Amino acid sequence: MQAAGLYYETRGNEGEPVLIIQGALAEAGATAQLADTLSEAGHQVISYDHRGLSRSSSSVDVSIESHATDAAELLKAVTDRPALVVGTSIGAVIGLQLAMQYPELVRGLVAHEPPLPTVEPDPEQLRGLDEVAALARDDVFAAGRHFATLGGPRDEDQEDGASPEPSVGDIQANLRRFFAHDFEAVRAYEPDLARLIQSTGEIPIVLTGGSRSRGRWEYRCAQRLAEKLGQGLVELPGGHVSLVSHPWATASVLLSLPVFKES
Repeated sequence: MQAAGLYYETRGNEGEPVLIIQGALAEAGATAQLADTLSEAGHQVISYDHRGLSRSSSSVDVSIESHATDAAELLKAVTDRPALVVGTSIGAVIGLQLAMQYPELVRGLVAHEPPLPTVEPDPEQLRGLDEVAALARDDVFAAGRHFATLGGPRDEDQEDGASPEPSVGDIQANLRRFFAHDFEAVRAYEPDLARLIQSTGEIPIVLTGGSRSRGRWEYRCAQRLAEKLGQGLVELPGGHVSLVSHPWATASVLLSLPVFKES
């Protein structure tokens, strides 16, 4: 289905809405198994392709703020109720901005390992991101491979039977788009921490990290932001892609969170 120029999928027609905001190049179907499980638990689950990715329309204006506006327009088109938002990686960054920019549309937010260079500055990571940006000018596949190695090998296992739906988009076109726009948008983004702290008084915000990501930069970003918000970090099974690699165990943790139980 299409709304606000975005391709989206829904599971469950009733119950409190849950918006899943994917990471990086992940399409709506990447978290289908998680979405199915949350739907079976009584939620209406919405997932979508980011602006410019695969089945969604493109735009020159790409920023975290414009991605948050996309998510807001999608929510307004699909539901008349505030949603629980679950974002991972860049999706977590978009979720944070959505909560600040459109608080009336968000009942709660779970932000999994948001990459935030200004919150957790790491010279080695920043040098690596510079190298990725330089590679992407000539070879997006080489840039993608180098991007995946930053911080060392990832310890990613998966639950038996866990598998995202096959990608439907043009991987080369998606990589070009990602490195030209989303990658740079994340690097440039600086969250308004005072506003975010104020938002937590109205909207429950939960920061999560993968149990297999401990010590990695994205985990430390979540950890540092949780500290700034005066809360602890909740761990999900798996690593940076927990929502895909451990859909049922992740759903179990999410459904046990107070922000979900209050629905």
